[in-house]
Amino acid sequence: MGIRSTVACGALVLALAACGEQQTPETVAGPSLTRHDTPPNPAACNPGSLNSLITGYFQGNSANPIKTLKDAMVASPGSTTARNKGFAILDSIGARSRRLTVDTDAGSALVQGVVKCMFDATTFTPSFPSDAIYNFAPALDAVAGGGFYTRGAGTGGTGPVQGAVPGDPDPNVLSGVNPPTGSTWSSILAGNTGSEGRVLVYGYPVTTDPLVYEWATIPPAAGFDPGAVVAVCDGADAETSMIHESTIGVLAYTSASPICAAPLSLVIKDTGWGPRALAARLARAVVTAARPELLQAAMAKSGTGGTATTFKSKFSKKPVTTIPLTYTIKPPAVIRLGQTVTAEVRATTSVDGVTTGVNGVCVYLKGTNNNGQGTALVGSHDSRCLQIAEMVDAFTSTKGNAAGFASFSFKVTKNGGLVLIATATDDTGSAIGVVGRNGQTFTSPTSKSNVKP
Repeated sequence: MGIRSTVACGALVLALAACGEQQTPETVAGPSLTRHDTPPNPAACNPGSLNSLITGYFQGNSANPIKTLKDAMVASPGSTTARNKGFAILDSIGARSRRLTVDTDAGSALVQGVVKCMFDATTFTPSFPSDAIYNFAPALDAVAGGGFYTRGAGTGGTGPVQGAVPGDPDPNVLSGVNPPTGSTWSSILAGNTGSEGRVLVYGYPVTTDPLVYEWATIPPAAGFDPGAVVAVCDGADAETSMIHESTIGVLAYTSASPICAAPLSLVIKDTGWGPRALAARLARAVVTAARPELLQAAMAKSGTGGTATTFKSKFSKKPVTTIPLTYTIKPPAVIRLGQTVTAEVRATTSVDGVTTGVNGVCVYLKGTNNNGQGTALVGSHDSRCLQIAEMVDAFTSTKGNAAGFASFSFKVTKNGGLVLIATATDDTGSAIGVVGRNGQTFTSPTSKSNVKP
């Protein structure tokens, strides 16, 4: 009896009638045209894939604490909490790569998955994860010289970030990154508010002879203020050597010793006789056999350093011998006494046949009248250059994504014809030129103005 009543009621519902009381008619939906096979956004957080990625890189019980961090991270993707947990995972990924031989492809996939949950990776430039710079496998190959570290507030260590190959008795450092003297990772990264002052720094050798090393960061737009020292540790530091960063130019010189001579805090450990330890030993033997003779001495622990404010791809050492100076913004043809005048000079050199800017050059702007007598220029001086009363000076730095620009702001003290000379030589006849380097020659441009009351 009850069954018949239920069936009857169901039939009445389908007829849009009431079973006991009148129901509001419903609109009958037509066939859905929504596609259900749209592929997921490859840059979006995908929590469901992370457990398998974790176990692919962290074997056995070592995966358990990572999964706990993952659970907290995916509870609120893109949040500060997610980045806190994500940086902890990335730090563990890097530390494991320096202690054990690892599946670098599995590690790269895991890093990509974690990064997607830490940041809105759809905003990254270049596109994430399709661009080759987001293949983290070479950076996780510590035996081949890869480096993978977290740095900044509350994550990673305080020492240099280094890429090195195994050596006897010590690893041979190929390249590295460190804060300048007097600064810390936390201080130079503090301006990266979108990551709470933290970054992933990773890199790998592109070639070993000549030595070219690529460094990158996550987030990719991370900046260093006042800069980070990047070293190419090839065992030599000729007086004309400087660091060239592709797409930027030649970087201001600085000593590489704190990076090239610093020991690695974690190196490949292959103690024991299990399959993994034997594989690590074999990898060491192969790398040692393939390493160019130049790097055998390398690490006599020396090299050349340069100061970078962001990472724009590959770093290599280049000889810089000739530096033409040119006006990129000339002083006006007519100048009034007391008027503030601006000018811009660029220092360049040729790198592999391409004209590129040179940072770290002291450029002086000197004024003379029609008779060749000095005319005082009143303006600012850079503390890195010798200050001369009748000159203004500036230190070449990066403008946009190009190196080598020196900007001047000054006033003229005398009426009459004025010739403004841009030079690397101060009033004492000393060519300061590139700070910390020697052996460069410079060409000096002139500009003519008429100074009126």
